Amino acid sequence: MGLFDKFKKSTKEETEAKAKEAGVKAKTAVETKAAEVKKAAEVKTNAVADAAAEAAEAAKAKAAEVEAKIKAEAEAKAKAEAEAKAKAEEEAKAKAAEEAKAKEEEAAEAAKAKAAANSAYKLAVDGEWGKKTITTTQHILGCKEDGIMGEETIKAIQKKVGAEADGFWGAGTSRAMQKFLGVEVDGERGPKTVKAWQEWCNKQLG
Repeated sequence: MGLFDKFKKSTKEETEAKAKEAGVKAKTAVETKAAEVKKAAEVKTNAVADAAAEAAEAAKAKAAEVEAKIKAEAEAKAKAEAEAKAKAEEEAKAKAAEEAKAKEEEAAEAAKAKAAANSAYKLAVDGEWGKKTITTTQHILGCKEDGIMGEETIKAIQKKVGAEADGFWGAGTSRAMQKFLGVEVDGERGPKTVKAWQEWCNKQLG
């Protein structure tokens, strides 16, 4: 091999070595660049993930805040409704108490007026079946107050004591009256029976 050939071979080997070195450098540069790109992508992915997580936490916190607000408003509304209901019940109770009191007072006044009006009809329990006893009986039973023991008055008494209402006073009517009054049943309208009737009349007058 001549000198030229040796030089040519050396140049070729040097060129190949340089090319090989350049290839290695290029490969290394590509790998480095790829690693950098990969790392940058990872960093970006992590940043996106962190941002997404942060947004999710913020959304969760906002939702919790909204839920708490809605709950508080609902509780406040329920409380207001309960207070309004309680107030209405108290007012209704107070009104009912006032009305009851007014009715009691009215009833007391009516009873007082009735007692005053009936005072004139009070009977002396003397066993005498006289005009006043008949008039008082008529007043209590809602008959014409004429003091006469007529058919209307007798029928009213008979209906009251449970006798046959035929308008005639007989032993049956006397016995029914005695049973009604809880006295001895002998069929006679005697003093004991009349006294018992007078006492009954006075109780009806109040």
